[in-house]
Amino acid sequence: MSWITDIQSAIDFIENSLLENISAEDVSKHIHSSTDYFQRIFNIVTGLSISEYMRNRRLTLAGEELKNTQAKIIDISLKYNYDSPDSFTKAFTRFHGITPTTVRVSGDSLKHFHPLSIDIYIRGGFNMERKIILNIPEVNYYGNEVDYIFSLLASIFNGAGDKTDLAELAVYSGMANRFAWIPGSWSRGCECLGSIDETHYEDIVRLLKTFGWEAKCIKVLRDNQGKPLNTDNEQIKNDFIDSINKGFPIMSLSTKNHRFNAVIGYEDGGSTIVCKEGIDKKNNEHLSETISRNNWEDTISDYILLKEKKETAPERVRFLDLLKLIVYRSNRTDKIDSKTMRVSSANVGFAAWEAYLHMLEHEDLSELPTEKVADILGQYCDGLCQIWGRNSGLPYYRLLVERFPEWKTEIEIAINALDECSKYGGFLWSQGIGWEGAGLEKFRSKDGRKILADEGRKAMQKDMEAMQQFEKILKKENM
Repeated sequence: MSWITDIQSAIDFIENSLLENISAEDVSKHIHSSTDYFQRIFNIVTGLSISEYMRNRRLTLAGEELKNTQAKIIDISLKYNYDSPDSFTKAFTRFHGITPTTVRVSGDSLKHFHPLSIDIYIRGGFNMERKIILNIPEVNYYGNEVDYIFSLLASIFNGAGDKTDLAELAVYSGMANRFAWIPGSWSRGCECLGSIDETHYEDIVRLLKTFGWEAKCIKVLRDNQGKPLNTDNEQIKNDFIDSINKGFPIMSLSTKNHRFNAVIGYEDGGSTIVCKEGIDKKNNEHLSETISRNNWEDTISDYILLKEKKETAPERVRFLDLLKLIVYRSNRTDKIDSKTMRVSSANVGFAAWEAYLHMLEHEDLSELPTEKVADILGQYCDGLCQIWGRNSGLPYYRLLVERFPEWKTEIEIAINALDECSKYGGFLWSQGIGWEGAGLEKFRSKDGRKILADEGRKAMQKDMEAMQQFEKILKKENM
């Protein structure tokens, strides 16, 4: 079945060439096929022509740039291979239902055509069975655990038929507005999902309820030999098969890599599961990988099963409830006792900011070996991942300005403040700090880290400014 490999190879080639002026002939040439033959095969499998697929993907990416950047429309049209702004506007309007200019003015929701991934469903042979949930959006990993969780959750929701916008998910998950840090310790894990949960899966359960999902969260307890104590392998397998048969992907955590993935199918009656997950950078590309795992029941530590989708509360109610939680966490001064594997006794909100920046400025790194300094730089970047996450929710806040004009002033001030705050996530690179040589030595030096800390305090003030605006909204509503 080399045609399956050929189609996936063609899709990968298209995805890597969307900014180039390629044609169906170029795609066919890439997989060493005649254009007419491959066009027919591509259309039979995907329901699209090659040119339609390229157009849908380019207009999706163009829409994201219009929403999230200040690039000129003419520059975006040329970037995505349109001869003129007029032809781009016509194609954009047909695809999204609104003009490019309207996106900038109103921030209306746009269509999103995800990259295709080719999977198949086979039954027969020696009692073999394979079932895959198709068209799961890619789950890419860019070194930022916060963004990875957004991407993973969006893929899980979209795979279950819930077309949740990534920015909306970032806001309601709380990840676009939170900060956690362990005082006095350079420690990894604070940027991960659940790092401020005081009961198991507190935030994910809250998030699922916000979007109307009933779910079951299972933490598999094991003895010293790895045998499950509160369940058994057969029950785990049945849970996964039942969920896939209903068309619901599973959010799963393995003891092998401690990174969540999306389980999208099973093979051989459940003896093998098929997972989609982001992987670390390879050959200068950030990839999403589809992996089959055997003996998987022995390594599952946690999993989340979607059960049923119910009606959600009105958006106004959901957002005000979220603001109360965000403000509460930001101003909390006591430590939280997290139930995650890697984090305990962390500060949150502005107390976390203070602990983080104090360590950055005052920690003596002068006598530490180079490898240790590089590791601390990585842990400092874990904090930056959280701060950069503020940028992820901005498109949704802009939508709220249109939907709730009575909050317009407060939300617009908060948007500007969070935007400025998020820029601290990339400030270190502008200072020449890096992972080796002079860049690493600058991070080792107290003078170099004081510059980072001083800029961090400016970012914290912007974060405070946004929280003040959220508090004003709550006061308006007498909450």
